[in-house]
Amino acid sequence: MELAKGIIIPVAADFVLSPDVLYSDELTGIYFQTEDEQYGRITFENLDALKICRGENLPFPDDFEAGHEYPWVYKIENSKWLKERFDYENGNYGSSYEFGCDVNEMLTDFSHYVFKFHDQFVEVIARGFWFEQDKTSLFKRELQVGHPFLSLPDSSVEKFVSHNLTCQVRANSKPIEKLISDAKFCSQKLIEFALELDGKASVNNSLILSYRNGELISSLRGYLGKEIIKFNGIAKLTDVKPYIEKYIGEVYERRKGMGK
Repeated sequence: MELAKGIIIPVAADFVLSPDVLYSDELTGIYFQTEDEQYGRITFENLDALKICRGENLPFPDDFEAGHEYPWVYKIENSKWLKERFDYENGNYGSSYEFGCDVNEMLTDFSHYVFKFHDQFVEVIARGFWFEQDKTSLFKRELQVGHPFLSLPDSSVEKFVSHNLTCQVRANSKPIEKLISDAKFCSQKLIEFALELDGKASVNNSLILSYRNGELISSLRGYLGKEIIKFNGIAKLTDVKPYIEKYIGEVYERRKGMGK
């Protein structure tokens, strides 16, 4: 049976006003006013599907208990819609699935979310979501500093050399306890690796913290998001460095063959 399980987030949407929903390559998101008369925004990690429906009542039974904080965000357990979307993506794309090239991740990493407002609700299937709040409208504005979808800053980096090539190591400066807590909403970058080539440094591999089937994992992912190796719990630089060095070696051989 489908069940809506409440998720408490630090941003509370106004329960009277309706949101603005932008579906665009520019910056898809839910834009709304908050209970404390500020402005909020929900953005999505690997958005797969979105729909907006009229109505004040959730279309699913929920787990709310009297005396607890009333949620406005929900995750749907045993979602039929998520299974339908998986069947569609698997049948049409299979191994060429856009997000990480492994369509089966839809069943382990993606969720069906519901965002409830006064007279409508927004349903989304995505790998995760993040929330922002500001005193002025966030509509079409750039993501705020520290947003998990942004690249890690390159203001403080370590470097190592492998196969005569230099690689930058950009580690997330947030406390690990904060990253573990935030990973319940969307993936968190632990480390980004940027290879220095021809005077430029480009991120080509990332160590990502997330939850899979309720278990905390770290996954090393390539430039297009394909998972290279998975670790239970929190992985460290020493765990993934051999895989990064292997990648650097492959880059070195390709460049050598090109005469660089």
